Amino acid sequence: MATRIKVIWRRKRAFSFARKLFCMVHMCRAQLCSWQLKIKMDPGKIYLSYRGVTRTVLFFQDSCSAGSPVRSANSLYLGNGDPKIALRMEFPLSSLTSNFSSFEIRTYDSEGIIFFGYVGMDNWFVLGIRENRLEIQMSNGNGQMVLSKWGPDVSDGKWQKVSVDSTFNTIVVRLNGEVIVMLTHHVKNEPVTLEYANLGIVLGDLPANSKIQLLKPLNPALDACMKNWAWVKKNAQALDDAMETDENRRCFENEERGTFFSALGYATFKPASFSLHTSEPWQLSIKLSFRVMEDGGLLLALYGAGNTSALTITLDGQKQVLEASLLDKLSLSVTFPPSICLKDWHTVDVLIQANQLVLNTEEAESSMDIPPADFKALEDIWVDPNAYIFVGGMAENSEQGNLFSGCLKVTLQGIAADLDKAQYKHPHVRSHSCPIAM
Repeated sequence: MATRIKVIWRRKRAFSFARKLFCMVHMCRAQLCSWQLKIKMDPGKIYLSYRGVTRTVLFFQDSCSAGSPVRSANSLYLGNGDPKIALRMEFPLSSLTSNFSSFEIRTYDSEGIIFFGYVGMDNWFVLGIRENRLEIQMSNGNGQMVLSKWGPDVSDGKWQKVSVDSTFNTIVVRLNGEVIVMLTHHVKNEPVTLEYANLGIVLGDLPANSKIQLLKPLNPALDACMKNWAWVKKNAQALDDAMETDENRRCFENEERGTFFSALGYATFKPASFSLHTSEPWQLSIKLSFRVMEDGGLLLALYGAGNTSALTITLDGQKQVLEASLLDKLSLSVTFPPSICLKDWHTVDVLIQANQLVLNTEEAESSMDIPPADFKALEDIWVDPNAYIFVGGMAENSEQGNLFSGCLKVTLQGIAADLDKAQYKHPHVRSHSCPIAM
């Protein structure tokens, strides 16, 4: 009876294995080995026959056969980027018996707020991240304080356990069991009148519509996941409810660095964010690295005043065709071979010079001549202060097709697009993390 072994590999690795095995067989034959082994390869399969008796079949599966990314049932996504829908909890001060809170956090984001705790707007505490390390900011009747960049890197995409405990005049922050900050602060001996009845905690942002000014400015939205939380030893049902009612509040089980577009939103930039100060003749250089999740869509577009289309770059996931359209009248495309899986990372370089448009991938290059007048029209729109760059899609009433679903990295004029600095970013666009299908 045949023995079957199923091996999940990417295509290149599977064929590499087959080639090595084939070489081993030939070496053995050259040495007059007593055993006989035959190899037959079909798309997706490798057949091994030994002495005509036992036949082994190795299946391999490329990443295009992988399923959809799995969302976690118990890890919460923080970085929606919209204070109006930031997660908020309130606990009556009269019911608190402990100020101890703990949780596990996973992020690739280098800057943002983990949580903002407050009793009134003049008595608050922030635990955040700056340049990949923890930061504390606090303000109350006893004074104000900032402690920046303490402890090791927490933005490495690994789960980290954080705890915060406070007593009458001491705050202790631990990371993975190690004390990172132990702060003893002066407390006035004057009696304190409690004007507020609740302790408020906001995750991943500042309170909506608040006029709070941090002591040291911080980009508040944090692209991060949280699990195993315990807030002042109280039930945080609001967090469970959020994950139950909105699947976008649930993190993905496995992630990598990148920017994720869920086919629900897009981001916009001003071309001035990518302007080069050089004496060289103007040209437009674009690098797009993408990994398709469901299907293609609009990767990037440049629009001028009056909704004038200057440049659109779209990906047809079904036909495996990437197309660049200039001024709605000139188009150029490259086709990815059928053997290429768009669920793997791919890169296309787009270069528009005075007389030519070039698309370049690892598999092919395509180019065409463009009239000088069209090139000048493109340059004029690029320097127009009313122009916009759309990434991952456009407004719902756009005629440019579907929003992109997948991971996308954009470089314009040699400058990487930072989604945290976008003019607009939809809450479901994740700036620093991208799900992986396992």
